[in-house]
Amino acid sequence: MSRVSRRWARGLALCAALTACAARAEPSPGIASLASLIVPGLGQASNGDYAEAAAHFGIYAVSTYSAIRASRRPDFIPENQRYQFNFEYVNRTTLIFDYAARLSTDTALYSSYGAYRDARRNSDRLYRTPAPSESLTDLALAPFSLEFLSRPTTYVPLAFQLWGVMHAQGGYGIYRGHDVSQRDLHLFNATANEMTAVGEEAFFRGVLNNSFSNSYGNRWGLGISSTLFGLAHSGQGQTASIAQAALAGAYLGWVQQRNDFAIGQGVAIHYWMNLLAGISAIRNGGSTPLFTLRLAF
Repeated sequence: MSRVSRRWARGLALCAALTACAARAEPSPGIASLASLIVPGLGQASNGDYAEAAAHFGIYAVSTYSAIRASRRPDFIPENQRYQFNFEYVNRTTLIFDYAARLSTDTALYSSYGAYRDARRNSDRLYRTPAPSESLTDLALAPFSLEFLSRPTTYVPLAFQLWGVMHAQGGYGIYRGHDVSQRDLHLFNATANEMTAVGEEAFFRGVLNNSFSNSYGNRWGLGISSTLFGLAHSGQGQTASIAQAALAGAYLGWVQQRNDFAIGQGVAIHYWMNLLAGISAIRNGGSTPLFTLRLAF
């Protein structure tokens, strides 16, 4: 048996063992959520939804494998060469990696939310916060909902973001190789940020803010969940810094609490904020021979 085969065998054995343990008794929403965060689909399996479990695990496995495969290509740009002080470099292989890695991560985050949502729905325990109810379709369509976009709590922060994009000079830029067009970058910006907005809002607000607010009250729940959201960001590339992400998480969590813990509006705000930042980075960059820039710096 090859090394890769042994790794897959160990992974499948671990998945089977975790499934067996989780299936011994009806799991709590927190355990189901954690299970799907570690192995997407495992929480769904423990809830008895095997078709959805297979779909989540399948998407996660394929996207993870695709990211690993792209990272091993000779023209893949490693992080220490890709990210510089105020700009980054992208070629087609790196863009493929970004798609796959983003899908892998956000599948795990959404799977965790889905397991938590369904376990809460099936639980007979009493909770002070309402159970999440939004489906993947609801969340995917949220950025384009006039109901959410027409609220001052949505369009006011977006107006500030748009003003900053239109008036900023210089700023973070994305430089693309000859095999990546500007259209490719805009397509990635639109689709990848959809995945991120859904995945991060589902997990950090739909699971963490809801769960911690239920256990410790709204103020502490908001503080803990927004702190964890900040710590999940590195500030590398277009990613917000820890402080910026924590502040954004606090606002998004506050909006969620105002909406009786529904997360659709947060998805809309998150998506358009990231999209506008991406448009600015694409505009500030351009096409360039990547190897020349890397030698220069």
